[in-house]
Amino acid sequence: MEDTQQKAKRYSRTKTRLTVSRLLLTALFLLFLLLSGLSAQLAEMAAGLSGSFYIQVGFYMLMFGCLHYVLFLALDFYGGFVLEHKFQLSNETVPRWLKRSLKKLALSLLMLLVAGQALYFFLKTFPDNWWLFTASAWLIFTLVLGKILPVIIIPLFYKCTPLADEQLEDRLLWLAQTCRVDVAKVFEIRLSKETKKANAGVAGWGKGRRILLGDTLLQNYTHDEIEAVFAHELAHIRLLHIWKLLAFEAVVSLASFYVTSLLFRIAAASLGYAIHDVAAFALLALFLMGVGLVLMPLQLAFSRRLEKQADLFALEYIEDAQCFASAITKLAGQNLADPSPGRLQELLLYDHPPISKRLAYIRSAANAGCTKG
Repeated sequence: MEDTQQKAKRYSRTKTRLTVSRLLLTALFLLFLLLSGLSAQLAEMAAGLSGSFYIQVGFYMLMFGCLHYVLFLALDFYGGFVLEHKFQLSNETVPRWLKRSLKKLALSLLMLLVAGQALYFFLKTFPDNWWLFTASAWLIFTLVLGKILPVIIIPLFYKCTPLADEQLEDRLLWLAQTCRVDVAKVFEIRLSKETKKANAGVAGWGKGRRILLGDTLLQNYTHDEIEAVFAHELAHIRLLHIWKLLAFEAVVSLASFYVTSLLFRIAAASLGYAIHDVAAFALLALFLMGVGLVLMPLQLAFSRRLEKQADLFALEYIEDAQCFASAITKLAGQNLADPSPGRLQELLLYDHPPISKRLAYIRSAANAGCTKG
């Protein structure tokens, strides 16, 4: 019978293939839009609906987003529903998956409309420096999104309630106080209606910031293990990881938009487009995706570094390092995380260190006397 590690590797390989397939198909989709003239036809249709340039941009973005959704619906359904059920990781029904998918579509279209309007305003008004204004607007957009994420966006998809276990909450709030992190409430996020996977995380910033613990985590882990996971999340706040990651991504975004602007200007001119031509959006999206993929390993490496820092910080504030190792091991098994992926897979896809590496440095730190216990 297949053991959990073999099953995790099979699941990981399938997810990797799906990720690569989606990237390739997205690139082909954008190329087809551009080279077939379909993008130009969509732009003409949008222009025919209104004489206003910015309303034209809005209609184009709506048609682009809906077309992308329809063409990728089967792939999304396989990856998000069929595959998860195949590996016994999902509790979701087809109607619930479809409802969640339509919510994502509505949210994506709204974000695409806002981003599209801003992008084409900068392309039309500041043709030489649009990349600088766009990168700045993207940073502001990311800040706003982070602010509303825990209070508006996450509740659209998951029910979040204050932690019901008062004994556990008191213990976690005491830990937060010990770590010198201001936490007023700990929240439970109801994941179990959709997934068997367990998770925890920090969402948002400022007064709206929340530490979320999945009900699938709370149901299957001891208080000591939950405390260890919670300490890791506290570390992200105490060590200012949200802001460090934001600053790093701001620099990467600036570089990405700058390089894209150079390539896009040359390519658009060679195809007879002005850079603010709505029909050239597919070309711009293609360059943004390509440059983003080239820079992605840098972002992932920085994220893995921060995650390691959070792990080591947590060890300083929990009584038993073995509880942390136990929690990570159980999480890997429950979520079917490949404990030892290939080096290339880690560099290109992982924003956390692989489980085997996390366990190794946790045990090494514990043996070196880094824990209080």
